[in-house]
Amino acid sequence: MSVINFGYASCTGVSILYVDALKSVGVPSRIVGTPAWNGVASNGNHNWVEVYLGVDPDCTVDCGDGWYFNEAYPAGPGEMFDNPCDKWFCNSGHFNPNDQLTTQVFAAKFSQTGNVNYPMAWDLDNKQIPGIDRSTYYMNVCSKC
Repeated sequence: MSVINFGYASCTGVSILYVDALKSVGVPSRIVGTPAWNGVASNGNHNWVEVYLGVDPDCTVDCGDGWYFNEAYPAGPGEMFDNPCDKWFCNSGHFNPNDQLTTQVFAAKFSQTGNVNYPMAWDLDNKQIPGIDRSTYYMNVCSKC
């Protein structure tokens, strides 16, 4: 509502609005993000959006599982779903397999089917939001950018 009422919101707010808009027209989408860049809370957190576009049958390298990601806002000029490296956060500075402090990424999901939760940076003790650990995917994709 803050986006509509005030014309702006945090990355979480605009991501929720983006997901709501996509879902309202039948596009599978979800909130995803990190509670702490490089595992350090004082580095800040960030949320963005994953959209299910299906697995590309012509893909041969880093095909993923059909989920692609994009910023809700402020998206950079020319950001595309098929180029992870055009997102400001998708780089080896945030996802470096050689660093001791790794950035963890989680996607929210509808129902609890395991013991993974979606950690919210503003309420890390809250274990009520079911999640999917997407850390390995982002490490594999973004460490190459």
